[in-house]
Amino acid sequence: MATLTRPVLHRRQALPVQATCLKPIVRPVSVAPAVSAAAACRQVPVPGPAFLQPQQVGTSSRTVVTAASAASVPQESPRANWKLPTFILLWYAFNIIFNIINKSTLNAFPCPWFIGTWQLVASGLFMGVLWITKLHPVPQIDAKFFAALLPVAFFHTVGHIAAVVSFSQMAVSFAHIVKSAEPVFSVALSGPLLGVWYPWYVWASLLPIVAGCSLSAMKEVSFAWSGFNNAMISNVGMVLRNIYSKKSLNDYKHIDGINLFGLISIASLLFCAPAGIYFEGSTWKGAWEAAVAKAGGSAVPVLQLLGWGGVFYHLYNQLSYMVLDCGISPVTFSVGNTMKRVAVVVSSVMFFRNPVSILNWIGSFVAIGGTYLYTVATDRYAAQKKAAAAAKKQQ
Repeated sequence: MATLTRPVLHRRQALPVQATCLKPIVRPVSVAPAVSAAAACRQVPVPGPAFLQPQQVGTSSRTVVTAASAASVPQESPRANWKLPTFILLWYAFNIIFNIINKSTLNAFPCPWFIGTWQLVASGLFMGVLWITKLHPVPQIDAKFFAALLPVAFFHTVGHIAAVVSFSQMAVSFAHIVKSAEPVFSVALSGPLLGVWYPWYVWASLLPIVAGCSLSAMKEVSFAWSGFNNAMISNVGMVLRNIYSKKSLNDYKHIDGINLFGLISIASLLFCAPAGIYFEGSTWKGAWEAAVAKAGGSAVPVLQLLGWGGVFYHLYNQLSYMVLDCGISPVTFSVGNTMKRVAVVVSSVMFFRNPVSILNWIGSFVAIGGTYLYTVATDRYAAQKKAAAAAKKQQ
């Protein structure tokens, strides 16, 4: 008997979607516009919402952007490229203008305590305007911070007023050469006060500074021991200000440089104003009358010198912090500061027509070049110290 088999019927209809073996259609998604120019130039994971995140396919679980067309990548603003050189140019210009106006004011109204105090007042007024108009954030401070600020403000007062007194007694160019010796006191005082003892090559970098200052003093026409001593006192004051700033304000790093300078200027008035009245107050009236008489009986020229001196005093200090905020290295900033001192020396000699000998010029550039060598040496020491600490930590 033959075995009957049931026929198998094959349907000619399309299979259901879930049974198909076709690959799903994936629509391409353009991600280049969603990333920044910096990200598009590097192979980095694509950021964004969930549907743009990489999905695991086989063994690969990462999606990267390897290229982007120039048309789809936003170009960096040219203004950002010119930010740092613009700040440096303004820093130089404001400092040169300030030194010329400051010396002219001292020649017309020889009261350095009054002028130095007014410059601190002007800086405080500037910061007040920036805070009230919210052009710069208001610092969050308390009584504990103010107590820590007082010793810093005291030494700032010493350094600032001694410098103004020095400028009133000597040529601006020579006073700046003497002030370039500040690193000598920084190295000498950092050991006993901060416990930072520098190696021999840092000390060796100070030799050109000392030699340059000595050469400049030998043939300096405007040399005066009182002016020289005040310039040295200014160096000590500024070094102690920096040292006590590191010791006292280390817990207040949230306060930026511009705000810190403004607060120091305001706090310095607590020391500067009473001392100015005590040491010099009795001479202000007579000096003012003489200055007005020299100006043809009008107080306007003298007031203009005082006003513009206060303006450019604050502006050149603020620009120095703005240059630092651009993220440049300490060595780069030191090079800029060294060249700024050269510009101030040369411009003041040209403006006031001070007689300068060849020996003066040689000593000036040797001393200024020594400040750069000092910065390179201290930067090398800091790098070696950091590398040694990292190696010790890995052990």
